Amino acid sequence: MEVRSLFTIPAFPRVAMSRAVGAICRWRIPKFLRRKLWGRVIRSLGIGEDTIPCDLQEFATFLDLFTRKLPSGSRPIVEDEHWLSPADGCLIEHAKVSPELSLILKGTPYSIDEILPGGRAEDYNGYQALQIYLAPYNYHRYHAPCDMQIVKAVTEPGDLQPVDPSLIRRSMRVMQTNRRILLHCLDKRQQPFALLYVGALNVGGMKFGFDDSLGASPWQHSVRTYDPPISLSKGVDMGCFEMGSTIVLFAPPQLECRAQKGDFTAARQEILWINE
Repeated sequence: MEVRSLFTIPAFPRVAMSRAVGAICRWRIPKFLRRKLWGRVIRSLGIGEDTIPCDLQEFATFLDLFTRKLPSGSRPIVEDEHWLSPADGCLIEHAKVSPELSLILKGTPYSIDEILPGGRAEDYNGYQALQIYLAPYNYHRYHAPCDMQIVKAVTEPGDLQPVDPSLIRRSMRVMQTNRRILLHCLDKRQQPFALLYVGALNVGGMKFGFDDSLGASPWQHSVRTYDPPISLSKGVDMGCFEMGSTIVLFAPPQLECRAQKGDFTAARQEILWINE
């Protein structure tokens, strides 16, 4: 058995382990050690140097490095009708919501009521779901895929199963059982769409710049409505994952996907959707 598979065993203390890893990732490293240590971490994980915005000595903790922002001026945004990827990562699933209001992600069937709590299921008939997996070497901040408004946020507590595609099994149902936050949104045409953020093993935290308390401990079921809605421009930084993660973007059916499963996607750079 692969050692990593032990993390998927039902009795494994994933939440406790993630808290311990989170504490370690927040340890402050003496400044004289940082450049050498973070250089090794970057090489070990395969982090792209084009995503490092400053001198390595500026990162006091591993979490500071992991949740870094992009360098100023990188990945300029084109002002057009195209949608952007919400995050860097690998497109591991591109599914369509059926007339029965269900869909299949990584071989696991879900109903819209299960995966989009707090929304009107009938609004998502025919929608497309893009599941983007963020590996440890990816840039871990997320961005607005289009000019948008956030109407509602739903927080769901849960497990912290790994979301690595090589470890996911159908029985784990990570899109329903893991810790997650769902944003119900509107695009500039007032069409509904949704962004599902799924936590995973090791830390499992999520931060949002438009609402500092969203995703904060203690994790429990909550629904918050924004009145008036929060308006964000395409490409704006929305927040970050603290370690393992995946995002599912539920986009309107009249948009066409320009990426294939297995493609790398880059927030604010590679365009995923165009109007028909």
